[in-house]
Amino acid sequence: MFVQRNDARPEVAAGAWVAPTAQLVGNVSVGEGCVVDYGAVIVSSGPPVRLDAGVVVMPGAVIRSVGGAHRPAFPVHIGAESLVGPLAALAGCSLGAACYVATGVMVFQGAVVGEGSRLGAGSIVHVNTALPLQSRVGMRHYAVAGDDGRAVITSDVEEARRLLARADFFGQVFDDDDQADLTSLHRRSTATLRREASDWTDTSL
Repeated sequence: MFVQRNDARPEVAAGAWVAPTAQLVGNVSVGEGCVVDYGAVIVSSGPPVRLDAGVVVMPGAVIRSVGGAHRPAFPVHIGAESLVGPLAALAGCSLGAACYVATGVMVFQGAVVGEGSRLGAGSIVHVNTALPLQSRVGMRHYAVAGDDGRAVITSDVEEARRLLARADFFGQVFDDDDQADLTSLHRRSTATLRREASDWTDTSL
């Protein structure tokens, strides 16, 4: 299903294949030779989502740009001949060419994954983490920006949490640095998303 969001409609190259049950919404561009399989969802909240030539998106994967008018904008770019595995969730990130994203991987806003990298099943690349070329993040491991700004790849949950506290997810994604009261923070974040959605006019094509 193709959906126009406001004035933006998906653009799909003639040589790409999109499954009948895949959903492409808004400012989405799918390059030559791409495959978008059954149940995949590729959504733009405004910022562009770009798939270069030969990208494969497996069943149930979700790829989305985020932000725009009501919070910081994070576009998505997926480099040529990369594979996005089943049930992976990519939000506002950039992948270089020939990356392999396994089943159930999460890549968050502002993350940059270098060309030729492999993200193991269930791994997480968190907000604003920059992975160099040909990085490997093991199964169920975390990639987080370290104290010196370089990526730290670890299976240690406590170390990942310590580094994530510095990454300031809500400050980066919602432009909200007041985290003293989590209930209020979560309500403000949800309200921001409601305002964002109220700006959308979606039309099936």
